[in-house]
Amino acid sequence: MSKEWTPKELLLDLVSVQSDTYTTLEIDMAKHILEVIKGQDYWEEHPDCCGLYDGNDRMGRLIPWALRKGTSNRCLVLSGHFDCVEIDCYDTLKEFALRPDELKERMKTMEWSDPDVVKDLHSEDWLFGRGTADMKGGTAVMLCQLFEVAAKHINPELNLLYVGIHDEETAAEGIFQSVGLFTELKKKYGFDYKLLVNGEPTSKDSPDKYTYYDGSIGKGLPFVVIKSKLVHVGNLMQGLNGSLIAANIVRRIELNTDLCSEDYGQKCVPPTVLYMKDNKKFYNVSVPLYTNLYLNTLFTNSNNALKILDSIDQICRESAAEAVEVYNKAYTFMEPNHPNPNHNVRVMSLAELEAYNQANVENYEEEKAAFVKGQIEIVNRGDSLTQLATGFDIVQWEIEQSKITDPMIVYGLMAPYVPAVNNHAFQDFDREGTINIVQGELKKYGITVEVVPYFMGLSDNSYISCVDPTEDLEALKSMVTPKEVYDIPLKEAEYIALPSIICGPWGKDYHTITERVYLPDLEIHTPAVMRRLIESF
Repeated sequence: MSKEWTPKELLLDLVSVQSDTYTTLEIDMAKHILEVIKGQDYWEEHPDCCGLYDGNDRMGRLIPWALRKGTSNRCLVLSGHFDCVEIDCYDTLKEFALRPDELKERMKTMEWSDPDVVKDLHSEDWLFGRGTADMKGGTAVMLCQLFEVAAKHINPELNLLYVGIHDEETAAEGIFQSVGLFTELKKKYGFDYKLLVNGEPTSKDSPDKYTYYDGSIGKGLPFVVIKSKLVHVGNLMQGLNGSLIAANIVRRIELNTDLCSEDYGQKCVPPTVLYMKDNKKFYNVSVPLYTNLYLNTLFTNSNNALKILDSIDQICRESAAEAVEVYNKAYTFMEPNHPNPNHNVRVMSLAELEAYNQANVENYEEEKAAFVKGQIEIVNRGDSLTQLATGFDIVQWEIEQSKITDPMIVYGLMAPYVPAVNNHAFQDFDREGTINIVQGELKKYGITVEVVPYFMGLSDNSYISCVDPTEDLEALKSMVTPKEVYDIPLKEAEYIALPSIICGPWGKDYHTITERVYLPDLEIHTPAVMRRLIESF
């Protein structure tokens, strides 16, 4: 006989299983979710309608899935990630991080400077603990709905599919691998995917409001590598310090609203430089040979990464010209002792540099394959600080192979890359009707709905709702992170692209010691919305 779960009971069960992102603990979580699913009569009777999908993950992580088979080809998907950030931030409370009821009692005895935290600790409406909000709360609601629909034969024509995702918090490899599962099921059953409901937590400022996200923001991580003309400082005027160019680039990029976009009344946060460092490992009296930087850029459909890279190309050229002008003024001051070498700074995208090397460097493909293989081994061993550091190594290798002696600027993208998506792109999707369903259901509880064009927190929806990835794929030609490490199946995902919304319980302070979920949303409001959507498709 099926075990009956309430959303809170199932949430406590899921939270108790640690599932730190980018670790093998995610394997345990996937297996646990499948065991919970198999505890239901429907999947005991239909064992072929659930399983663990193996997407050839390099860590052996798996994707739990379950299908309540319907009589039509219409399919609604419930999906979300089950990995969580680590629990080290809980410090002395670490042993209670996965035991919400005990954690809350312990936290009540401590002093907290945030009055909102104090208020919620003394309210019965909030449950604290790692993953309660982000996002095992949403997973608990989705699974409870799946179980009830299967047990009570609700909307028997509809195929209801649950897909659990690993690695959302780190590199999104789980959603990449799920494309293979979605494709297999579509081919096997002839599914017409109607909508994906993602259980990510929602943000709001009061209990009587609800945020409906109609899309998900895009993110690019452009890099810039500047190669100096290397000289001893005693002969400074015959060289060119790439750090000056880097500073000019940072000044032009930081909070540059010209690189922002606005769609449907929603604006992106301006770009910011996340990293700027030369490659010196110790003191010497030469200018640094390389200066590396990468920056965070968010974008909507109207301003994708390809357009941002075009803007960065122009910024790099302007920054180089400004640096040369500074040197020219110094040469004028120092004449006649230091003649002007008339610097020519080369600016190239990574794709352009690779094409140059392919045409001009002997045994380029073989040498590159060997070098990249070595870099991948470093990443997999954990010997490199970050995947980003390895990316800079690859760019510098490309520059060295070119044997171009001029100062150089090379730009491109590093992982991660997140496409911008919005349901306006789906011509056959009844956006307004779906919004009305959500509004109508929540109105019963006195909750008003705000429709927001883009979810600003980044989500896996970006990889599943990308209708036309043409320009994204063009931008990814300058992706330095090797495909063996980071391969986005955008072209494959186009085959199963479907509209998506975010429908999870209200949460606060994700990834922190005070992470918590709002129980009325978990137990009442979110289940009601999901049920209404299931009944309507």
